[in-house]
Amino acid sequence: MDPYAMILSRRTIRRFQPKPIPREVLDRLLEAARLAPSAANRQPLEFLVVDDPARVAEVFPLVSWAGYIAPAGNPREGERPVAYVLVLINREKTPDSAAHDAAAAVMNMIYAGLAHGIGACWMAAIDRPRLAPLLAIPDHCEIDTLLALGYPAESPVVEPMKESIRYWKDSAGVLHVPKRALADIVHRNRY
Repeated sequence: MDPYAMILSRRTIRRFQPKPIPREVLDRLLEAARLAPSAANRQPLEFLVVDDPARVAEVFPLVSWAGYIAPAGNPREGERPVAYVLVLINREKTPDSAAHDAAAAVMNMIYAGLAHGIGACWMAAIDRPRLAPLLAIPDHCEIDTLLALGYPAESPVVEPMKESIRYWKDSAGVLHVPKRALADIVHRNRY
């Protein structure tokens, strides 16, 4: 797929097919994350992959899904992610914020996943105090965010934003995501 078309087609996916992602494909996503830009080339990010079905099931309740439409946005049994990637900031590598590094790495993973037909939901609303011991994350690593992965079982659509940023589901269960118009967010040469 053309990269620009891929960017325009990307939607957050919260319902997945119960089909495992091959390890080789997950490794390609991680390689894309590894090669993302890094401030001062500090490379403070590490990635914890959760793809064992039993462990994936343990992580699921520690993630908050689609707050605007909860519980309707929560993946049902049989539509849950088949893998997670936790983005960790190794504090021994940088004392500074690594939010920009993390964002670049996650977007690289999302687009690498799209190239393989994989959908993703990038989340910060996660129970870090319970995830850290569950996954034996060392104290010098801070959990930044989590990427839920799987083959999509839904096709969300973009809507022009009218009055609200809140996404919603129609009577057929299709997720509608309002986005601001380009003319409302772009300024040229002066604000």
